Amino acid sequence: MLALVDGSAPFFLESKEKHLNWSKAPLSHLEKSSLPSKKKHKRVRESFSKYVKRISKLGFNAISLDELCYLSERSFYPESLSLKIRSYRKKYKKLFKIASSQDLKIFITSDFFSVNDSILEETEGKLERIVSLFKESLEDLFGSFPEISGIILRIGESDGVDVTGDFRSKLLLKTPKQTNHFLKEVLPIFEKYDKKLIFRTWTLGAYEVGDLIWNPKTYKKVFHNIQSKSLIISLKYGEGDFFRYLPLNPLFFLDNKPKLLELQARREYEGFGEYPSFVGWMYEKYRSELLGKANLSGISVWTQTGGWSSFKNITFLKRSSYWNELNSFVSVKLFTKPEWSLEDCIRKFYGSKHLDEFLEFLRLSEDLILNLLYDPGFSSQSFYLHRVRIPPLLHITWDKITVSDPFRLLYSALNPDPRSSLELGENAFSSLSKMKKISEKLDLPYDFQFQKKTFRLILNARKLIYSRSNNLISESKRLAKEYHKKYPKTFRFQFQGSKSKPNAFLVLFLKLFLRRRSKYRILDKILFHPILRKIYYLVFLGIQKKLPDFINRQGMPVRELLK
Repeated sequence: MLALVDGSAPFFLESKEKHLNWSKAPLSHLEKSSLPSKKKHKRVRESFSKYVKRISKLGFNAISLDELCYLSERSFYPESLSLKIRSYRKKYKKLFKIASSQDLKIFITSDFFSVNDSILEETEGKLERIVSLFKESLEDLFGSFPEISGIILRIGESDGVDVTGDFRSKLLLKTPKQTNHFLKEVLPIFEKYDKKLIFRTWTLGAYEVGDLIWNPKTYKKVFHNIQSKSLIISLKYGEGDFFRYLPLNPLFFLDNKPKLLELQARREYEGFGEYPSFVGWMYEKYRSELLGKANLSGISVWTQTGGWSSFKNITFLKRSSYWNELNSFVSVKLFTKPEWSLEDCIRKFYGSKHLDEFLEFLRLSEDLILNLLYDPGFSSQSFYLHRVRIPPLLHITWDKITVSDPFRLLYSALNPDPRSSLELGENAFSSLSKMKKISEKLDLPYDFQFQKKTFRLILNARKLIYSRSNNLISESKRLAKEYHKKYPKTFRFQFQGSKSKPNAFLVLFLKLFLRRRSKYRILDKILFHPILRKIYYLVFLGIQKKLPDFINRQGMPVRELLK
């Protein structure tokens, strides 16, 4: 079984940026005078050596490195960029040697497609010419670096608005037909060199292929008449991002093509490892549903990748997170040691002494996540909006917690029992005192005060979503100001008051757009006509100040998501 792990942690260790996009290794931050810094990359190699020894010992047998565009030489590039890429190829060659010394298979990540002015001028932006360029890159890569085992390809998300550097990815495969043709074009190259294409179904809803992550019809069109020993289809465990409350993605069982299960240990929506957010029971359930029932060829565990934040823990290296390491260990052992129970996995990591109390601590911490970070009344339901499965967590995104009228409208309209949500949140918060006692007895690396202050504000956010108390909004703003002063590089709370209940007409209007089943309605074709989508963008611009301040400044542009 393939046990793949991301290799970006050593690169992030060298970045000095205050707020980071954790989606890709920050290569541009490690440059000096427009070239890779020799000193920084020497330290990257030293850290990488420690990292691969650690992950190999845990049971991982493959590692991914970002990204193909920095290893692809082009005759039409300006000399400065060609010089930079030649330097990267030499430096990555050394990393490949280090990884190979630990018997790790090496995979290179790539978007389809990362472009710059030179590429756009050479290809005139035409898809068939860009596909040809990509095929040339594969031939060059596999010929120049035989130690590489394959490519991990993302086609459904482009680089964020804030991404800088020599390349920016664009969504070029917009329909299932285009994607199917593309796969038939490139797979023969993988077969020729006996390499693997790990093709990710991750999509954000843009364009016709944007529902590939959950729609069986789109899936069948994309992979129609494709039979290749080189293809592995990579799926996140649910029909959306790395959230809880998501049933296992049914696409795992749609055909017998090899599947890779994507898991996340450093939970980007659940604190980035700054407090415990244990995944064991959730992943154990997915294991029971998958093993022996789906053609599972392996797992991909994200120990560092994902999200935007100022948090600086680097898994398995300096400033590591105990909770991320626990999640990483349990994730790989659950699937590479199917004979182990979850308790066996935890025991191997923690030890046998006081194991029952450690398990109780993890149960309490999970209850806090399920009932306070998430709002059970809302999260336990399924909603679809056009091509997207609505996330079960909306007002908390990465390191931003927002309470404003758009969120009040959503939660109030869709949660049938707000009173129960408030009660569950209060009860979960009260369990923190017990977590404190256990952590002190077991001497756990747990910052009780940080989690208590964070979740006190999250509890206030829950209350403010369902109430209009001026006193509570004033108190919450005061607490948030104190919190930001004490913890300047953690969460940011954005509390906005409201003078009225959610408008009944807007509630009905909202429910018109949402559906509970994934299957499209005739109504959806009307509501999301291209002309109406332009109007929706204008509506977004009108309410932008009431939404989290990162929207349209990080992640894919909103305009592109509406296409």
